[in-house]
Amino acid sequence: MTGPIFFIILIIALAAFPAFAGWKFSQNKDQFVRMASTIVAGQMIVTPGIILIAFSEDRAGDESPMQTMIIYAAMALVISIMTFAILEIRKTQQDK
Repeated sequence: MTGPIFFIILIIALAAFPAFAGWKFSQNKDQFVRMASTIVAGQMIVTPGIILIAFSEDRAGDESPMQTMIIYAAMALVISIMTFAILEIRKTQQDK
């Protein structure tokens, strides 16, 4: 039971920290550029890693690697967007 929980926490860490770094590096740009860099940075580690794992040779016969890749990429996308929203809310509150 702790395996899936650990894996989800690992996905969150591998998507949130780069997303935070992408937002931080583009902090002085427009909001669209900040959002795009946050999303792209959040996907940079998770998506290639999941592609490598999903298309490896050691997988079950009933497993769909494309479906696995899409699900985890979508999870990383949601985490990146949530990170962006949280950071933008904090920035708005600090500007007041």
